[in-house]
Amino acid sequence: MADWANLPADLIRCIHGCLEDLMDQIIFRCVCVSWQQAVEGNPHHRMRPLPPWLILPGSGHGGGYAFLPLVDLVSYAERRRRKSIRLPWESTDGGLVLMGSAAGWVVAADKAAELHLLNPITGAHARLPPITTLPAIAAVLQTDGRVTGYLFRISPNLVHETSCESTRYMLYDKITVCSSSSDSWTTMIVFYHGRLAFASAGDERWSLLQTQNESWACDVTFHRGRFYSLHNDGSVCAWNLTDGASPQARFNVQHPRVRDISILDDYLVGSGDDLLRVSRWRDRFEGDERGTLRFRVLRLDDSGWVALQSLGERALFVGSNRGISLSTVAFPEFKADCIYLAKSGVVAISHLMHGLIVPSRASKPNLNDGFIVPDFMYSWPPPIWFTPRAC
Repeated sequence: MADWANLPADLIRCIHGCLEDLMDQIIFRCVCVSWQQAVEGNPHHRMRPLPPWLILPGSGHGGGYAFLPLVDLVSYAERRRRKSIRLPWESTDGGLVLMGSAAGWVVAADKAAELHLLNPITGAHARLPPITTLPAIAAVLQTDGRVTGYLFRISPNLVHETSCESTRYMLYDKITVCSSSSDSWTTMIVFYHGRLAFASAGDERWSLLQTQNESWACDVTFHRGRFYSLHNDGSVCAWNLTDGASPQARFNVQHPRVRDISILDDYLVGSGDDLLRVSRWRDRFEGDERGTLRFRVLRLDDSGWVALQSLGERALFVGSNRGISLSTVAFPEFKADCIYLAKSGVVAISHLMHGLIVPSRASKPNLNDGFIVPDFMYSWPPPIWFTPRAC
């Protein structure tokens, strides 16, 4: 019988490098200790990059505010579904809601609206600091210590009480993460009226970030070693988190004037060396409801925001996830010059210049046509683009 454990390390790495599926890569490393050491002990080894997948509630779930630890990972590129991937979640109360994803993590809120980082591939789980360490938020406690809601101090003389369920979608606007391993990460959130805070592994409190004016943050991303925040006045801040008192750099850029449009969503996406602003907008002259799914993309340079007429051979993925930019040369199964949106009510593709790509072979969009529109997509929370990572 062949002694597979003693294969030469170079051969093991060569075989591993031919595996394109992340699950196959992980299973390969789990065969024996020598195979794992051959792959992970190589300082020049890098996991083959993977395209985004969709993470959805587990099969048979009817949607709604919460779902069980079982989820489906849908490989958009391979047109197949991996069912019943279990999130690293010890509770069985069914109160878990996914809020976002970045760097191989998904961010989830539990029944008490507290945040967690979960890696469904490796099983890693990290708890984020209590939300009561954010300013102007206090827990409503029962006599047995259970949290049943929260008090939001809106002004010195006005306090608003909400349930835990309402807090989950009222408090958190956007979340992003940078991570080098399961025990080394930093996350930044946009919360309650566009405020910013961050926390790193080992922190017991959220640290508030102070902006220089009254603008609200609408998105955050991590790009080229720095966190960036996009604000509703069009400005961008680059943050040095060793000093959370002020941004490391601020780009005071204004909204470009575009007539007759109403912005629905703004996303900040790192793409190569560029920082892009992706705006979803509604065409007021378009009678067809499908025509509302249009985008414009602007690149940040020294003069401010510059409109792009083309993405070149790239595709962008936006939604509750951190924005993703992907080469369609490396991944030809995706469409160049297109934006892929995963949002409550729609998972669809929009060409930058021509708008929504409508399937031609079916009256109801489906996976093979580039869409997924199951019934639960019309509930909150929406599906999320997720890039698996085995670290």
